[in-house]
Amino acid sequence: MHPDRTRSRDRARLERKQCSACAETKRAEDFYVSGGRLSSYCKNCQREASRLAYRRRRPDPAARAHMRTVDQLRKRQERARLARLDPERDRRADRARRAAVRRLIAVHEPEYLSRLQQELAALLGGGRDA
Repeated sequence: MHPDRTRSRDRARLERKQCSACAETKRAEDFYVSGGRLSSYCKNCQREASRLAYRRRRPDPAARAHMRTVDQLRKRQERARLARLDPERDRRADRARRAAVRRLIAVHEPEYLSRLQQELAALLGGGRDA
């Protein structure tokens, strides 16, 4: 839990305030302080709101799987839409990716050649693993 930052010895904290969530009038000590002002919700309602928000953000595995499926479908449809609008888009992106790989290899050529030799040796049974 977060530390209680209200101070009961402070006279301003002894006044009463109505909670926006439960509509109960409570002592100011029953509200969190943020930026020098009392929160709109009492501590109990704020805790409950935080608990519910946490549960909404962390759904059960079945709901998470469903959301993932829906998201994958949405992305697939968006890629298809973009392909219809600009048929050359994928080809340009592929060329850009290949050019980026060529530039990366050129910058790190000795490391690339060493790694390539290791992988070839591993494939041909030369011993060292990749």
